[in-house]
Amino acid sequence: MKKLTLVTISFFLVPGLLFAEGATTRASKKVKQAEVLVLKGDIIDNMCADRNTADLAGFITKHTKECALKPSCAASGYSIFSKGRLYQFDKPGSRKVETFLRKERSKLQVTVKAKKNGDLLELYSIGNGK
Repeated sequence: MKKLTLVTISFFLVPGLLFAEGATTRASKKVKQAEVLVLKGDIIDNMCADRNTADLAGFITKHTKECALKPSCAASGYSIFSKGRLYQFDKPGSRKVETFLRKERSKLQVTVKAKKNGDLLELYSIGNGK
């Protein structure tokens, strides 16, 4: 009788646990995917962004890559202006942006993948926008 009870419990319990594990795995993958932001916008150095807050959207249309790479501008770090909002990169992300901008074919119009970490973005990847 005990064997029959154990077999019956196992028959119902094991599939239930497997289903629950699969659901948990799918839920954690959704959370991880949701944490990564894909932003399309314009790179701007933080010094120029701070100096032009009154009309940032207008200023960005005139801002140049050469300006963004000036030593004082590069030292201030970088942000991306996307959908009317300014997102600032953390220090490692700003270094990656500077490295990217130093490439001959790079542009200020980019697509980035990043994770929000407090008020800053942790940059995963950057490439020319389309």
